[in-house]
Amino acid sequence: MPDSLDLPTHTIHWPAAREHVEHCCLAGKSPETECANFVRLLQPFNKTHVYACGTGAFHPQCTYLHVGHNAEEPLFMLSHTVESGRGKCPFSPSQPFTARLTDGELYAGTSVDFMGANAAIFRTPVRGSSQHYIRTEAYDHNWLNEPDFVGSFSIPDTHSPDDDKLYFFFRERAAEAGHTDKRVYSRVARVCKNDVGGKRSLINRWTTFLKARLVCSVPGPSGVDTHFDELEDIFVLETKDPQNPTVYGVFSTSSSVFPGSAVCVYSMSSIRAAFNGPFAHKEGPD
Repeated sequence: MPDSLDLPTHTIHWPAAREHVEHCCLAGKSPETECANFVRLLQPFNKTHVYACGTGAFHPQCTYLHVGHNAEEPLFMLSHTVESGRGKCPFSPSQPFTARLTDGELYAGTSVDFMGANAAIFRTPVRGSSQHYIRTEAYDHNWLNEPDFVGSFSIPDTHSPDDDKLYFFFRERAAEAGHTDKRVYSRVARVCKNDVGGKRSLINRWTTFLKARLVCSVPGPSGVDTHFDELEDIFVLETKDPQNPTVYGVFSTSSSVFPGSAVCVYSMSSIRAAFNGPFAHKEGPD
């Protein structure tokens, strides 16, 4: 083992294309803090490559980093292959998002337009994948309603890989609170890895997408709960059982009367139980 982590540094220059920088500046964005290629995604691809995505001056792009060692020197170089980062990372360096590369597929919760108004949960194939592109429905507030993504994790359901799920954690405007209520709720959503989308309806759309409210609250002396509704961070602690890690959430309140924060702990059994129903439905237009 080395005595120190002070290793030589290696630098890669990966700028945004000049025309994209010019368009970004003409759109009124800051040349210092927005109109550059800010790296937002680094995910291990295989033993020698890392998949990397950057904002590309509001024109997201992805490529592969070759890392490792050969006989002469350490390898640290960009691939010549550059592909679109749309649906893989956000256009803006400040937009919240999450992504997870697993089994050759990139699962991402991100905005997919210049204004950041169209956000979705995507699965996009990466090199060598046999699956196809799939996403949540666009501009439907019952699927996602102005979400701020916090984290995503691949967690097996059973010993069969066909049952593997992806879990997404985020906060969003609560559609069930009504059109005039700006209340924010935290969510956990789930999709199946082997979802191929619908044949006649929901084409290239998730058919297994479900979401549930992630409740973090403290009982009050008068019987009224204090809710910590805004999820800020999530951590999944692995246990000896890979199907049942412990989930820790850091929450804050949106209340101006009682500002505060809390940590709530969830078991996968309780999260799975929520996805087994009962399911919310509307009796009428209100």
